[in-house]
Amino acid sequence: MRIAPGERAGLTAPSANMVCTATSIAERGDFDVDQQRVSQERKSINFRVHTLASSLFKGATQYYGVHFGVGLPEMRVLSNLGSEGPLAAHQIVALTAMDKALVSRVLTTLGRRRYVTASSPKTDPRRRTWELTRAGRDLVRQLRPEWKRREAIIQAGLSEIERGLLADMLERMLVASEKLRAEETAGLRSVRKSQSKSRVRPRLAHEGTIRPAQAS
Repeated sequence: MRIAPGERAGLTAPSANMVCTATSIAERGDFDVDQQRVSQERKSINFRVHTLASSLFKGATQYYGVHFGVGLPEMRVLSNLGSEGPLAAHQIVALTAMDKALVSRVLTTLGRRRYVTASSPKTDPRRRTWELTRAGRDLVRQLRPEWKRREAIIQAGLSEIERGLLADMLERMLVASEKLRAEETAGLRSVRKSQSKSRVRPRLAHEGTIRPAQAS
């Protein structure tokens, strides 16, 4: 059986009543028409990913901040502690893809609010692990249904096949981005070393010219 181009990967062409223009959306007060008149072809994938991430962050921060008194960084830490159990700070950094300093601040905040607690073996007090307190577990139980509800609303326009494809593509983009970041970080280290050496050489040369005068 021959598959039409629009049917590949479970995708079908939109019907006429599914077309949503910037004007019709703006009439509902969702966003500025003039801003959205920018040619869609000019928006790169990276731009779209950044825009989506910003929208998700703002929405989650607003909703969970009002209803539960926590922001998105706190939620990500709570979620991972709830699903993975006790974790060291560096494990939380890896699982959440958050900055080490941010994770430290979030853990301190959650600790003050009695949602998490830290413990460490007597043999090595520096090896601290973090886990949810009873209050923290209760909060995660309240949050989970809301995570799933909001996620379902945001992904409602995607079929199951499209969700799988999108997840795979985003994962590959993340791997490529992390690889590029690591390569650029290594390159920056080399640049800094070269700059440091170039600053040292003139100083040594200058010191060499004044030493004979000092000796006399």
